[in-house]
Amino acid sequence: MARKKRGKNKMAKFSLGDLQRMVQAKLAEIEKLRARREALAEELADLDTLLAAAGGPVSGGEPGDDGAVTSRSATSRRSKRRGRRKAPRQGKRRGRRAGKQGQSDLHNAIRAVLKRSEEPVKLADIATAVRKSGYKTKSANFRVILGQRIPEMNDVKRVGLGMYAMK
Repeated sequence: MARKKRGKNKMAKFSLGDLQRMVQAKLAEIEKLRARREALAEELADLDTLLAAAGGPVSGGEPGDDGAVTSRSATSRRSKRRGRRKAPRQGKRRGRRAGKQGQSDLHNAIRAVLKRSEEPVKLADIATAVRKSGYKTKSANFRVILGQRIPEMNDVKRVGLGMYAMK
């Protein structure tokens, strides 16, 4: 198969004037967003004042934030934050309640399958046997879940690639 020619840089098709206009448009958009952010911050400060006057708790929405005014503004504090923000938990949590590590219905079902076998068992075979034993799951790829749960079990050893047995 012939190699694809890479060609020139994608930006090479733009003239210097075009690039300058694109940069100016981006800078204008950023400035508009900053102004909007400042207006929202002022509105939020007004709401905090109204909440405090009504006797309600004033919170900045962050864990451990009691709403106290500090020398740094909320916008400068948030701008220094890196990474993805966690979404607040709402409603029911997914999955089952966490119990003692290595002690759950799934762990017990895995143990039952491995105890029945005298030889090491493949992960895919464990998955089918656990489902046939009556374990209910909504997982689209149950083998991945098993691959995450088996290392938590101290009484199961990995014999080979994808092969497990009881110790």
